[in-house]
Amino acid sequence: MDIHFVSEEDRESIKHILAYCFDLADETLQSENCLGAFDEGRLAALLYINPLDMYFHGKTVGMGGIGVVSTLPEYRHSHYASGLLIKSLEVMRDRGYLFSALGPFSYSFYRRYGWNLAFHRKRYRISMENLKAFEKRKSTLRPLALKDADNVRKLYEAFMARYNGPIRRNAENWESRFKKLNTNGNYAYGCSHDGKGLDGYIFYSLKGMEFHIHEMVYDSLETRLDLLCFVYAHKAQADDVIWLAPPDDNTPLLLENPNIEQSIKAGMMIRVVDVKRVLEAYSFPPEYHGSFTVKVEDLYAPWNSVPFRVVIGNGNAAVEGIEDGPIDVKCDIQTFSQIMFGYLGMGEAMELGKINTCSPELLEDIKNLFVGHPTCETDSF
Repeated sequence: MDIHFVSEEDRESIKHILAYCFDLADETLQSENCLGAFDEGRLAALLYINPLDMYFHGKTVGMGGIGVVSTLPEYRHSHYASGLLIKSLEVMRDRGYLFSALGPFSYSFYRRYGWNLAFHRKRYRISMENLKAFEKRKSTLRPLALKDADNVRKLYEAFMARYNGPIRRNAENWESRFKKLNTNGNYAYGCSHDGKGLDGYIFYSLKGMEFHIHEMVYDSLETRLDLLCFVYAHKAQADDVIWLAPPDDNTPLLLENPNIEQSIKAGMMIRVVDVKRVLEAYSFPPEYHGSFTVKVEDLYAPWNSVPFRVVIGNGNAAVEGIEDGPIDVKCDIQTFSQIMFGYLGMGEAMELGKINTCSPELLEDIKNLFVGHPTCETDSF
């Protein structure tokens, strides 16, 4: 097995694999981001690294979004996908990515290689009659068009920066979203208090007698209520509202009857690509000054398995590799990824038995340094 980036000469082979594994008729993949596994020159498997920017504690960091991991049937169970995943870690580290994310076909499979669950969403089914209290609105609502893309983007970025994980969408991404409007039941409306600017928006679709909310963003409670009022305006077209909401959404508390059908849907997985750089990018409490040592067990990224000393001051960390000495915190890369991403607080990780070692003297400090932070996924790849 030989693993390297594909070339234009492999285009037909790529199309064949994608059509066979995903029933994708046409997928444009840039060769510099597409890793291929070859058997004596024949493309047997491939993996795509989407170069993305992701929100992390209010700023954006580089993230490699893994997609279309696919292997021809005659090469399955021969470690071709494993080889591609391991090679992708080297590539992403060289490119300066802090994290990698993917949508798994199997959580257990990808967990072997260091990725771990880091997202979930709430799925609501709300009867339209339960929104009747929102039938009076104060704002102006109008259909959105491509000319609104910049204002929509600004609202999205302000709203999503509160989470870890949302993608900072580029112009091409937004253009693609707007091109889908008014086709196959997809629509978008904007909400404005003064009739000029935008204070919120909703992307949705109508399917059968269901109103599906794909994305709803707002700048205030007033805007949020007006968007719910807009949803209720479709009571003659839909009996129920279906919404995959962010994990911290509290819409049921606004309803006359909060006893709605809701469930938790596990989402994408995350992996730290570079332990040192993630610790340096992490937002520590500004009042804390101190240090600790950490050892992360990472079978497939040896640069992460080096013990590190972390010295914290003024909210920032200086991180250096060490050769020996006592280790204050020890865990595997799967747990470390969840903790650094905020999906799992250090205290909860300890309660679940996911921390192998923690210095008793630093126990409370460590718990307070690494607390949970809401995560949210907004795009698939």
